[in-house]
Amino acid sequence: MTIGQTIKTLRREQDITQEQLAEYLCVSPQAVSQWETDRTAPDISQLPALANVFGVTTDRLLGVKPSGEIKSIAERADRLYAKGDFAGAAALLEKGLREFPRSYELMAHLADALSCLGKNSEAAALCEKILAECTDSGIRESATQCLIFSHNNSSEKKEALGIVNTLPHAWSSREDMLLLLSADGEAEILKTVPEYAEFLANRLMICLEKLSSPNLGYSEEDRIKLLRQSAAVGETMFCDGDAMYSAQFIRTAYTRLGEIYAGRRDAENLLECLENGAKYAIEFETYAKGKAHTSPAVRGLASEDYIPDGEPQTRLILKRLDGQDYDFVRESDRFKEVVRRLNGMK
Repeated sequence: MTIGQTIKTLRREQDITQEQLAEYLCVSPQAVSQWETDRTAPDISQLPALANVFGVTTDRLLGVKPSGEIKSIAERADRLYAKGDFAGAAALLEKGLREFPRSYELMAHLADALSCLGKNSEAAALCEKILAECTDSGIRESATQCLIFSHNNSSEKKEALGIVNTLPHAWSSREDMLLLLSADGEAEILKTVPEYAEFLANRLMICLEKLSSPNLGYSEEDRIKLLRQSAAVGETMFCDGDAMYSAQFIRTAYTRLGEIYAGRRDAENLLECLENGAKYAIEFETYAKGKAHTSPAVRGLASEDYIPDGEPQTRLILKRLDGQDYDFVRESDRFKEVVRRLNGMK
């Protein structure tokens, strides 16, 4: 809507004639008429008076939308993103950027959505623009992370590693510093500890699972120990059986263990891993979003929502179980029960 159309709309809404408005502003009725037909526009010095007459802000007269609308667009896009509707989120954000072309917040959200759609070069270009122009540290951090993943997903691993190597070490992170500075009486600082504990547990599970790779030279016995440790970290942290989002990392450890035991034709250990893998895959796909943990270390902390990405874990496990490596336990009642439970997720 043009400023002339806005003036006309506000004037009619408040039952003011052109003549009355002209009198309030010390201009001619012809001037008001020309404004409303967009032949001319009010002088900038007249805007405060116009705004006072109508009881609105000058932003309203000029058609400038409040910054809160940017936040609203980002939140709506986040809801689509959380459902796995990356295309819908991207479309909404692109429309938002046409209205707010220099909103780095919307750019960062759009870069994430484009990366999830496989449009890595477009995502990277947006991230580079943000890093070149934006001074907000939170937005820059988000753009840096997205740029790393965009390069990595485009097989530009050298570029991704180059950026990663410019980042500070984990022991310089905000959370680590707060942990080291905190004392028993500093309740405000200690509020950060449960979230950091969950983060560290998840990262440690990933580290141990990565170390179990056959390419690193560990013996098979050591790989089994590493994967057992990975699962134990999660089961110790979430001792009340409330792993929820973190269940995916415990499931990964049991899946890798199961592959080793299948190769050894170790039926007992394989079946134990299949049972636990199915248990944690199902938990990951069915936990109540926003539900709080009850395990002491993370008590009261709401579990993170996961974003659907590719095939569900239960389906992937079922496909793996169709392989010949599992034929030697296929007729076991325990194996059949695992398959039944996984099929129940369809």
